[in-house]
Amino acid sequence: MTLIGEEERIGYLRELIAIRTENPPGNEKKAAEYVSGQLEKYGIQSEIQEVEDGRANVVAFAGKKEGRKVILTGHLDVVPPGEGWGTDPWQLTFAKEYGYGRGVSDMKSGLAAMMSAFIQIKLQDTLKNTCLVLAFTCDEEINGTGTKKFLEKYRPGPDSRVIIGEPTSMEIQIAHRGVIRLKLEAIGRQAHAASPEDGCNAIYALSRLIAGVKEYHRQRQRLHVALLPPPTASCTLIRGGIKDNVIPATAECTIDCRTVPGDSPEKLMGELKEILDKIELQEGAFYRISPILEMPPGMTEKNCRTVALAEKAYEDVLASTPVVKDFPACSDMPQFTRLGLETILWGPGDIKEAHKANESLKISELHSMASLYRQFILLSDQEDE
Repeated sequence: MTLIGEEERIGYLRELIAIRTENPPGNEKKAAEYVSGQLEKYGIQSEIQEVEDGRANVVAFAGKKEGRKVILTGHLDVVPPGEGWGTDPWQLTFAKEYGYGRGVSDMKSGLAAMMSAFIQIKLQDTLKNTCLVLAFTCDEEINGTGTKKFLEKYRPGPDSRVIIGEPTSMEIQIAHRGVIRLKLEAIGRQAHAASPEDGCNAIYALSRLIAGVKEYHRQRQRLHVALLPPPTASCTLIRGGIKDNVIPATAECTIDCRTVPGDSPEKLMGELKEILDKIELQEGAFYRISPILEMPPGMTEKNCRTVALAEKAYEDVLASTPVVKDFPACSDMPQFTRLGLETILWGPGDIKEAHKANESLKISELHSMASLYRQFILLSDQEDE
């Protein structure tokens, strides 16, 4: 029987990195077609699920049609490479035990490991109770539209188990904070810079309001939720002024809030207003605050069966005890957990390597994760006998 080995996995990773799926604009359809073509070499049918022009998911199935679904999923898109690379970001290169390239950790190594495990399970054809799903999606890095489209069409049942191959250094990560972004606007009155007393400088007003945001962050840091770091509030973008000789009538900043269960834009804006309303602004100045974006937190119970099976697979394959903890960034996890699906983040690569120049991966993790995914699938299937 054909085995999917290290050479094949490295090949998958090399080709996926070479397909430029930086988001924006994405162009993930080319990567979806590559994955589909590799599956076809083994006689495995797949679907290219169109999402937008040039953007698509790829979905494939193995095992029993009506069995409990085990979903291996991850995103095809990556962030733009930016500056500061010592190698070509679109070419997998090696130095000692590490590989380098855009997406090598986040998360094309996860995709390559999942492809390998899926193909091997499909070729062995031993699943008795499981519907194994491979679902690689587009647009995770911005709006998550690929996962939304996948879930709209396939509607996995509540007993489904989901693994997202985000870079977790092979740790089993079961929760992450959400994101709420707010726009804080200061409004004043425009005037000539030669006569600032005729105007009301919105930049000055905003600077005082930003001090209130810092105080709100300090208050948020006192909150503690199981498995998650404290929530945050940070000013991340600032805009103001129209010309260097004009007193600005408007200035604004973006506030990035990392959130925990129970947070909402309305709740956060109410809490922030309690602080901002106490700040004395110059006469004629006022402020507005409005929501920009909301991504909810994701959380799976530590004692659920999906986590237990992942722990057992880790012990079986690596003969050691895994770490179970939170994920420091965001992902598509909440789209699954809001449906009641047990979902874990589990993949090769270090999240600290994501979105940076010279992104790297310890190559041994690629191969270990392929074995871990395969063992998890087999354990899950045996459980239902």
